[in-house]
Amino acid sequence: MGYGPWDEYFIHQLPKPVDQVHDPDKSWSDRCYFSAHSPDRSTLLTCGYGNFPNGGYAHGYVKVALADGRHWDLDVARKCIDDRGDLYAGALRFTCVEPLKRWTIELGPNDSGLEWELHYESTAPVWDLLPLDIRRGDEVIADMHHIKQPGRYTGWLQIDGERISVEGYNGGRDRTFGVRVSEKIDFWVWFEANFEDRAIEAWVFETADGTVQYVDGGFTFTDGRQSKRFVSFSHDIRFDGDMKRPTGADIVFVDEDGTEFHVTAKAPNLDVNVYHGPPHRSRRGRDGAGFYHWSSNDADLLREMEAGAVALDQLMDFELEGMTGHGIFELLAMGEGYRRYPNLRALDLSFTNIKSSSHDDTGT
Repeated sequence: MGYGPWDEYFIHQLPKPVDQVHDPDKSWSDRCYFSAHSPDRSTLLTCGYGNFPNGGYAHGYVKVALADGRHWDLDVARKCIDDRGDLYAGALRFTCVEPLKRWTIELGPNDSGLEWELHYESTAPVWDLLPLDIRRGDEVIADMHHIKQPGRYTGWLQIDGERISVEGYNGGRDRTFGVRVSEKIDFWVWFEANFEDRAIEAWVFETADGTVQYVDGGFTFTDGRQSKRFVSFSHDIRFDGDMKRPTGADIVFVDEDGTEFHVTAKAPNLDVNVYHGPPHRSRRGRDGAGFYHWSSNDADLLREMEAGAVALDQLMDFELEGMTGHGIFELLAMGEGYRRYPNLRALDLSFTNIKSSSHDDTGT
C-alpha cells in the first residue's frame, strides 16, 4: 500500500515504507510463540501468532493437550495489510504489556471449547540467538532473528466450560522475524528446559545426512547472568516404536570454553504433546476459524496426526547435574527428512495447497 500510518513514526530501518520488508519471499514473517505447562506436567498449552506482510495476512493457532489423551487445536487467520501492530486473529489476541518482561494472551469465546486469559512474566533475561542464515546454493532457506525467554504464568484456562487456574504454570516464549522456508529445512531439534534458577535455550539445524548447519544456545539465569554460548549440540533420541513422538533423549552441549554439559530428557506422559502441520479434519466455526478436538487414545486418529506432522512439541523432564527441569522438546523434519532417525519421515506436502512457508505453526 506504500506510505501508511506506521510511517508517521520515526522507526524506519530500510529506505522503504514500513509495510515493505527486506525480502519478497512469501514466508517472511514477524511472529511469537508461547508455551506453558502445569507443575504436574498433565497439561500443555501452546499458541502462536505471525504477521506475513508479503502475503497480506496474519495467522494464529492454539493447541492444548491433557494427560488423559484429549487434544484441542484451533487455527485462526485474518487479512492484515496496514494494522500489523494489532496482534490478533479471530478470538486470539496478544498484548505486550512490558517489553522483555510481560505479555497478556487472550482467547475469547469461540467454537473450539477453549478460552483463556494468560499473563506471562519472564523469569530470566532473553537469550538472543545468533543470526540464522541457511542457504542452499543461492537459495535462502532461513534468514531470521530469534530470541527465547523462560517465564511463569498466571490467569486461567477454560476447557469445555471448566475453568482451571494456571497459577504455577511455567514455560517460555519466543520472537522471530525474517525468512524461513520451512518445507526446505531437513531437520531441527529445539528445546527449552526450565530449572529452578536457570533455563536452557538451544537449537540445532542439520541436513538430512547430519551435517550441522546452525547451532546456538546456553543458560539464562534468574539472577540475570548468562552463560557462554553452546558451540556443539549432539543428540541421541529415542522414539515410541515407529512413531515420531520421542520417549527420551541424551543431549551433550559443548560451550565456547570446551565445557561439556550432559542433559537427559524423558517424556513423563507421551500424550502430553502437540503436533504441528497442515490442517487435518478441522471443522469451521461461525467466525471461520478451524478447530479440531481429538484423542490420542484413538489409535487411528493418533496415526493420522503422526502421519501429518511436520513437527511436534513433546513435554519432557530434564536432568542436568543433579537438577530436574521441565519444558518443551521440539523435533521438525521436512525437506529430505533425517536419515539417522527413520521415524522422522519428511511430510509430502503435495497433497495440500497450503505450504508450510505460508502456514507455519511450528513452535518456534
